[in-house]
Amino acid sequence: MEKPRHIVWDWNGTLRDDVQAAVNGMNALLRARSLPEVSVEVHRELFSFPVRNYYAALGFELEKEDWEQLSHDFITAFLSDKSARLFPDTVRVLERFRSVAVGMSVLSVSEKNVLDRALRHYGIRSFFENVRGISDHGASSKAGIAVDLFRSLGGVDGVWIVGDTTHDKEVADGVGCMCALVSRGYQSRRRLEACGCPVFGSTSEVADFFGIR
Repeated sequence: MEKPRHIVWDWNGTLRDDVQAAVNGMNALLRARSLPEVSVEVHRELFSFPVRNYYAALGFELEKEDWEQLSHDFITAFLSDKSARLFPDTVRVLERFRSVAVGMSVLSVSEKNVLDRALRHYGIRSFFENVRGISDHGASSKAGIAVDLFRSLGGVDGVWIVGDTTHDKEVADGVGCMCALVSRGYQSRRRLEACGCPVFGSTSEVADFFGIR
Protein backbone atom coordinates (compact mmCIF):
# COMPACT_ATOMS: atom_id res chain seq x y z
CA MET A 1 0.00 0.00 0.00
CA GLU A 2 1.29 3.45 -0.93
CA LYS A 3 2.54 5.54 1.97
CA PRO A 4 -0.10 8.06 3.13
CA ARG A 5 0.52 11.78 3.04
CA HIS A 6 -1.23 12.28 6.38
CA ILE A 7 -2.88 10.17 9.09
CA VAL A 8 -5.81 11.56 11.06
CA TRP A 9 -5.92 9.54 14.26
CA ASP A 10 -8.88 9.03 16.53
CA TRP A 11 -7.92 9.23 20.21
CA ASN A 12 -10.11 7.19 22.57
CA GLY A 13 -9.78 3.48 21.85
CA THR A 14 -7.30 4.03 19.01
CA LEU A 15 -4.19 5.61 20.51
CA ARG A 16 -5.31 5.47 24.14
CA ASP A 17 -6.55 2.28 25.77
CA ASP A 18 -9.49 3.66 27.75
CA VAL A 19 -12.47 1.44 26.94
CA GLN A 20 -12.34 -0.09 30.43
CA ALA A 21 -12.38 3.40 31.92
CA ALA A 22 -15.45 4.20 29.82
CA VAL A 23 -17.17 1.02 30.96
CA ASN A 24 -16.30 1.76 34.59
CA GLY A 25 -17.68 5.28 34.27
CA MET A 26 -20.86 4.07 32.63
CA ASN A 27 -21.36 1.38 35.27
CA ALA A 28 -21.19 4.03 38.00
CA LEU A 29 -24.11 5.82 36.32
CA LEU A 30 -26.00 2.57 35.80
CA ARG A 31 -25.60 1.51 39.44
CA ALA A 32 -26.93 4.86 40.61
CA ARG A 33 -30.13 4.13 38.65
CA SER A 34 -30.37 0.42 39.53
CA LEU A 35 -29.82 -0.51 35.89
CA PRO A 36 -27.85 -3.59 34.73
CA GLU A 37 -24.12 -3.00 34.41
CA VAL A 38 -22.21 -3.68 31.19
CA SER A 39 -19.02 -5.53 30.33
CA VAL A 40 -16.42 -4.45 27.79
CA GLU A 41 -17.82 -7.06 25.40
CA VAL A 42 -21.39 -5.73 25.70
CA HIS A 43 -20.11 -2.18 25.38
CA ARG A 44 -18.40 -3.04 22.11
CA GLU A 45 -21.64 -4.44 20.72
CA LEU A 46 -23.86 -1.53 21.79
CA PHE A 47 -21.71 1.61 21.73
CA SER A 48 -22.63 4.07 18.98
CA PHE A 49 -22.72 7.73 17.96
CA PRO A 50 -24.36 9.93 18.89
CA VAL A 51 -23.81 8.50 22.36
CA ARG A 52 -27.35 9.44 23.39
CA ASN A 53 -28.38 6.33 21.44
CA TYR A 54 -26.01 4.23 23.51
CA TYR A 55 -27.42 5.59 26.76
CA ALA A 56 -30.93 4.80 25.56
CA ALA A 57 -29.90 1.24 24.64
CA LEU A 58 -28.59 0.76 28.18
CA GLY A 59 -31.94 1.74 29.69
CA PHE A 60 -31.48 5.39 30.60
CA GLU A 61 -34.78 7.28 30.44
CA LEU A 62 -33.35 10.26 28.63
CA GLU A 63 -36.64 12.16 28.62
CA LYS A 64 -36.35 12.24 32.43
CA GLU A 65 -32.62 12.98 32.58
CA ASP A 66 -30.73 16.25 32.40
CA TRP A 67 -28.43 15.41 29.48
CA GLU A 68 -25.83 18.01 30.39
CA GLN A 69 -25.64 16.70 33.95
CA LEU A 70 -25.53 13.10 32.75
CA SER A 71 -22.65 13.90 30.39
CA HIS A 72 -20.84 15.77 33.17
CA ASP A 73 -21.25 12.87 35.60
CA PHE A 74 -19.92 10.39 33.06
CA ILE A 75 -16.90 12.46 32.06
CA THR A 76 -16.04 13.10 35.71
CA ALA A 77 -16.03 9.35 36.42
CA PHE A 78 -14.21 8.58 33.17
CA LEU A 79 -11.42 11.12 33.69
CA SER A 80 -10.85 10.04 37.28
CA ASP A 81 -10.47 6.36 36.33
CA LYS A 82 -6.90 5.11 36.70
CA SER A 83 -7.09 2.31 34.14
CA ALA A 84 -6.68 4.53 31.05
CA ARG A 85 -3.26 4.48 29.40
CA LEU A 86 -1.66 4.63 25.99
CA PHE A 87 -1.67 1.35 24.11
CA PRO A 88 1.80 -0.21 24.46
CA ASP A 89 2.63 0.37 20.78
CA THR A 90 1.27 3.92 20.44
CA VAL A 91 4.50 5.88 20.79
CA ARG A 92 6.45 3.49 18.61
CA VAL A 93 3.79 3.64 15.89
CA LEU A 94 3.81 7.44 15.93
CA GLU A 95 7.59 7.38 15.70
CA ARG A 96 7.40 5.02 12.71
CA PHE A 97 5.09 7.35 10.78
CA ARG A 98 7.09 10.43 11.70
CA SER A 99 10.32 8.77 10.60
CA VAL A 100 9.03 8.62 7.01
CA ALA A 101 7.61 12.16 7.05
CA VAL A 102 3.92 11.23 7.26
CA GLY A 103 2.00 14.14 8.77
CA MET A 104 -0.36 13.37 11.65
CA SER A 105 -3.36 14.95 13.35
CA VAL A 106 -5.89 13.95 16.00
CA LEU A 107 -9.65 14.21 15.48
CA SER A 108 -11.76 13.29 18.50
CA VAL A 109 -15.17 13.67 20.14
CA SER A 110 -13.29 14.44 23.36
CA GLU A 111 -13.70 18.00 24.60
CA LYS A 112 -10.87 19.98 23.03
CA ASN A 113 -9.20 21.18 26.24
CA VAL A 114 -9.40 17.73 27.84
CA LEU A 115 -7.93 16.24 24.69
CA ASP A 116 -5.03 18.67 24.53
CA ARG A 117 -4.19 18.14 28.22
CA ALA A 118 -4.21 14.38 27.73
CA LEU A 119 -1.85 14.52 24.75
CA ARG A 120 0.55 16.71 26.73
CA HIS A 121 0.24 14.47 29.80
CA TYR A 122 1.39 11.47 27.76
CA GLY A 123 4.14 13.49 26.08
CA ILE A 124 2.90 12.95 22.52
CA ARG A 125 1.42 16.36 21.56
CA SER A 126 4.46 17.19 19.42
CA PHE A 127 3.69 14.36 17.00
CA PHE A 128 0.57 16.12 15.71
CA GLU A 129 0.24 19.08 13.38
CA ASN A 130 -3.42 19.54 14.28
CA VAL A 131 -5.56 18.54 17.25
CA ARG A 132 -9.33 18.85 16.91
CA GLY A 133 -11.81 18.13 19.69
CA ILE A 134 -15.39 19.24 20.24
CA SER A 135 -16.66 22.11 22.38
CA ASP A 136 -18.56 20.09 25.02
CA HIS A 137 -18.72 16.68 26.71
CA GLY A 138 -21.73 15.43 24.73
CA ALA A 139 -19.70 13.22 22.34
CA SER A 140 -22.24 13.79 19.58
CA SER A 141 -20.22 13.73 16.34
CA LYS A 142 -16.93 14.85 14.86
CA ALA A 143 -18.23 15.30 11.33
CA GLY A 144 -18.35 19.09 11.65
CA ILE A 145 -14.84 19.53 12.98
CA ALA A 146 -13.56 17.10 10.35
CA VAL A 147 -14.54 19.52 7.59
CA ASP A 148 -12.46 22.26 9.18
CA LEU A 149 -9.51 19.92 9.71
CA PHE A 150 -9.48 18.70 6.11
CA ARG A 151 -9.65 22.25 4.87
CA SER A 152 -6.45 22.96 6.79
CA LEU A 153 -4.87 19.81 5.34
CA GLY A 154 -5.50 21.03 1.81
CA GLY A 155 -7.89 18.25 0.84
CA VAL A 156 -8.23 14.49 1.12
CA ASP A 157 -5.60 13.20 -1.32
CA GLY A 158 -3.29 10.80 0.48
CA VAL A 159 -5.09 11.25 3.81
CA TRP A 160 -6.41 8.35 5.91
CA ILE A 161 -8.56 8.43 9.01
CA VAL A 162 -7.63 5.70 11.50
CA GLY A 163 -10.16 5.00 14.25
CA ASP A 164 -11.99 2.33 16.20
CA THR A 165 -15.68 2.91 15.45
CA THR A 166 -18.11 2.92 12.55
CA HIS A 167 -18.43 6.67 13.14
CA ASP A 168 -14.82 7.09 12.00
CA LYS A 169 -15.79 5.44 8.69
CA GLU A 170 -18.85 7.70 8.46
CA VAL A 171 -16.65 10.76 8.98
CA ALA A 172 -14.17 9.52 6.38
CA ASP A 173 -16.99 8.94 3.89
CA GLY A 174 -18.35 12.40 4.65
CA VAL A 175 -15.11 14.15 3.71
CA GLY A 176 -14.17 11.65 1.01
CA CYS A 177 -10.96 10.18 2.41
CA MET A 178 -9.79 6.63 3.05
CA CYS A 179 -10.31 4.88 6.38
CA ALA A 180 -8.77 2.06 8.38
CA LEU A 181 -10.21 0.76 11.65
CA VAL A 182 -8.65 -0.89 14.71
CA SER A 183 -10.63 -3.52 16.59
CA ARG A 184 -9.25 -3.22 20.13
CA GLY A 185 -11.25 -0.13 21.06
CA TYR A 186 -14.90 0.83 21.48
CA GLN A 187 -16.62 -1.43 18.96
CA SER A 188 -16.32 -5.09 18.05
CA ARG A 189 -14.47 -6.37 15.01
CA ARG A 190 -17.74 -7.78 13.69
CA ARG A 191 -19.29 -4.32 13.58
CA LEU A 192 -16.19 -2.70 12.09
CA GLU A 193 -15.85 -5.26 9.31
CA ALA A 194 -19.37 -4.43 8.17
CA CYS A 195 -18.01 -1.01 7.10
CA GLY A 196 -16.10 -2.56 4.22
CA CYS A 197 -12.77 -0.87 4.95
CA PRO A 198 -9.52 -2.44 6.23
CA VAL A 199 -9.76 -3.59 9.87
CA PHE A 200 -6.67 -4.33 11.96
CA GLY A 201 -6.00 -5.64 15.44
CA SER A 202 -3.65 -2.79 16.38
CA THR A 203 -2.11 0.43 15.13
CA SER A 204 1.14 -1.49 14.62
CA GLU A 205 -0.69 -3.51 11.99
CA VAL A 206 -1.79 -0.25 10.36
CA ALA A 207 1.84 0.81 10.03
CA ASP A 208 2.71 -2.62 8.62
CA PHE A 209 -0.14 -2.26 6.09
CA PHE A 210 1.56 0.86 4.72
CA GLY A 211 4.97 -0.82 4.75
CA ILE A 212 6.27 1.55 7.39
CA ARG A 213 8.87 -0.19 9.55
